[in-house]
Order: sequence, then structure tokens, then C-alpha cells
Amino acid sequence: MVRLMPLRIPQGFAVGYNKFYDADPEMAEDSDMLGNWTYFTEDLLQIDKMALHQGRWEIPSEDKCIIDLGWYPDSSREGQYRLVIANEEWEIYKQFSSRDRHDIRDTLEAWLMELSEQGFPK
Repeated sequence: MVRLMPLRIPQGFAVGYNKFYDADPEMAEDSDMLGNWTYFTEDLLQIDKMALHQGRWEIPSEDKCIIDLGWYPDSSREGQYRLVIANEEWEIYKQFSSRDRHDIRDTLEAWLMELSEQGFPK
């Protein structure tokens, strides 16, 4: 059974959806195309930076900071992960691409710590 990729997410973030599995695209066989490649889609993970407002964590209605992960092209053997940090208009602040899920996880965790400590640049 394929499990979700373990992630260290600091406080102040909301996971909108998570389909980032600890699956290796290099191991996918043609006979597994339908099963294994369903783990490699454009919509794998989305995390929103939250703000503390009157003692409660909330997703801001403006000045949003969105962390998004997908596999591009969708379900393609030639694809790769693309991790981005964007604002609410989907203007990209940072981007990182790799076929290695561990590099993606490590980059994601580093970005989350950076955003946790410094916030989203304006």
C-alpha cells in the first residue's frame, strides 16, 4: 500500500488537500500505468499560509500565500513535480521542479520554515 509522503508542517499552515504519495515514478511499469500514475497529477498538494487574527488562525482573504504541488504534464512518464509559492492571483514567487519526491519534500519543508519565520514577502 502506498502511503502519503510524511511532511513536517509547522503551525500556521492549512492543508487544503494532500495527494502527495510516497510513490516512485521510476518504478511505474506499463502494466501499472492506470494504478501507479494516478499518484502523478497536477493537483497533489495545496497549503495555505494562515494568519493569527484576534487569537485565531485564519486564512487571509487577501495577501494569500499558497504553496502548490503538482506533476506536469499530468500522469506523464516524462513529467516531473513542480512546487510553487504563489499569491492569490497565482503570481509565482518561488518555483522548484524535480522528479525526486524526496527533493520536493525537503524543499517544501525548507520553504514552510522560511515562511513560518519570515512570512510572505510583499
